[in-house]
Amino acid sequence: MSWPAKLARALVEGGVEAAAWVPDKRLAPVAAGLPDLRTLTREEECVGWAAGYRAAGGMPLVLMQSSGLGNALNAIGSLVVPYGLGFPLIVSIRGGLGERNPAQMPLGRATHGLLAQLGVEAFSLRRGQDAALVARGALAVAEGARVLAPIVLEPELDL
Repeated sequence: MSWPAKLARALVEGGVEAAAWVPDKRLAPVAAGLPDLRTLTREEECVGWAAGYRAAGGMPLVLMQSSGLGNALNAIGSLVVPYGLGFPLIVSIRGGLGERNPAQMPLGRATHGLLAQLGVEAFSLRRGQDAALVARGALAVAEGARVLAPIVLEPELDL
């Protein structure tokens, strides 16, 4: 089984009921294995939708590129973090090893630091064999501690 399939399966088996994303080629294989997938146009919309879903008692998932994290920071910092609306967030890092698009570099490099500044710990996925383990851990953090639990898909995951 591929790492995207393992990741999606572990998230669904762990309680993810619905997901939102802004479509992305690297995230598409993960999204294919998710239930009730919503396609939205901006990352902050995904975070707002997920916050509402979580406040209503469900377990959502959001998928985005690291460049989209910049768009979503205000929604995370002013809604998700202060109100304890924990859910898993998959962030696909762009701008690292092998990147050919210079526009992706700044936010790719800043992702971990930006999340840390909001008091959010990111969980890196670097090896496909760890996909289910990281998914289960992130879900436990989101559910138990009620904090945002980003799973960061590092560039070397695809090498």
